[in-house]
Amino acid sequence: MDKFVSIIISHWGMNGERSEMMKASLRSLFTSTSYPFELTVIDNGGSIEDSKYLLKLCEEGKINTYIRNANNMSFGYARNQGLALAQGDYICIADNDLLYKKDWLGESVRLLEAFLDEKVYTTPIHYPTNIMRERYNVGTLELDGKTYQKNMRAGSNCFVVRRKDFEEIGNFMIHRIAGSRWTDAAVRSGYNALVIPECLVEDLGLRKGYALGEWIPIGLKLSNGKEIFFNQDEGADICNLEKRRQRRFDGTLR
Repeated sequence: MDKFVSIIISHWGMNGERSEMMKASLRSLFTSTSYPFELTVIDNGGSIEDSKYLLKLCEEGKINTYIRNANNMSFGYARNQGLALAQGDYICIADNDLLYKKDWLGESVRLLEAFLDEKVYTTPIHYPTNIMRERYNVGTLELDGKTYQKNMRAGSNCFVVRRKDFEEIGNFMIHRIAGSRWTDAAVRSGYNALVIPECLVEDLGLRKGYALGEWIPIGLKLSNGKEIFFNQDEGADICNLEKRRQRRFDGTLR
């Protein structure tokens, strides 16, 4: 059987701008991705119109699996939902605000197959700051006359990894910075991101604020009215939920 990638995207319709980014992102994904993939989208709610849009794509066969949560369960929880259903030889984790360019996925997989003995995952997206490039670079790899940087922090919003390697590193924590926690776990397991220098994916929502730094209660309300929470967050005070709910993201954490 031919190899393929399981792409997992989580979405929360926090506002109209984010909704439009999601639609633009998926359009570019469908038109720019030639390597075989299955697509799973986990919808954390926020916009019924977004949910209808995603369900229609699922009915059209463009999304293989669509999951809709009643509440915002956070991107770490949503990613784990998708991972539980992933069937691919490779796993791709991606955010909902990315613009994909031609052959982004094929190039990502090509590098993984070229460096089978290296403990790397690939990312087609550049660093958000020069500091990340300078501080977290840990070496280079060469292929076909081209140099690829290895980095401890790059690519948490879009990366491709061999399935067996992901299973070694493990799933995402239910945490306000689940992506950073996963890259920490990858580094502890000896893995680093291998960065594609052409920047084949653009971050449309860079610094626009996804409120990922905010602590929000992640859990379920059962049929008997009881609430259970899953957060793995240092210092999380479940008894102080209302105060936490009232906090707002304005570009800085208060």
